[in-house]
Amino acid sequence: MKKYGMSIVMLGLAAIPLTGAMMSEGEKSFAPNVEPATGAIWVPEDYTEWPTLGTWTHAHTDEKLGEMGPGVHEYHVVYTQPETIAYYQKHRRFPDGAVLVKELLDAKTMAMTTGPAVGHATTIKGWFVLVRDTKGRFKESSLWGDGWAWSLFNADDPRHTVSKNYKTDCIPCHTPARELAPRNAVDADKWIYSFGYPVLQKR
Repeated sequence: MKKYGMSIVMLGLAAIPLTGAMMSEGEKSFAPNVEPATGAIWVPEDYTEWPTLGTWTHAHTDEKLGEMGPGVHEYHVVYTQPETIAYYQKHRRFPDGAVLVKELLDAKTMAMTTGPAVGHATTIKGWFVLVRDTKGRFKESSLWGDGWAWSLFNADDPRHTVSKNYKTDCIPCHTPARELAPRNAVDADKWIYSFGYPVLQKR
């Protein structure tokens, strides 16, 4: 009887780490910056250690062009995980859990020995973050849909988004990308301006 009771205790103890491991696995997020219970996303703390997908520049136009002359007033530097790039190069699509971080930077233009109008980044204005979702998670969230999670963050708060509804706050800026996307691209990937990221085309 004692031996039988001891066996039950040992089995119970053996099950504890297994149950804990299963719970941990269940609670683990599919992306490094997604809260698995709520779908809240934030700016990943280590995103600058990721490879750069590409950089966009915004030149002076209209009043700024007249006041300041030729130059740039903003840079957008886009980062993603190294495994996202490797997956895209092989499969020609973004994988589930891919994170795109667009760092928004103020810029200054000045004359230098390399030219009369040379632009450089100055301070961070904020971030725009996308997370690829191939499984249609968080359907009740107004920031998840069309294959992605979408959020804009101000420079003073990388943990809490200022976006309210991706359909009105984010989709309008990404709609032109669909006309410029590869014809055979996965539908959700057509929201991304992938032509601006030459590294994705390398094999």
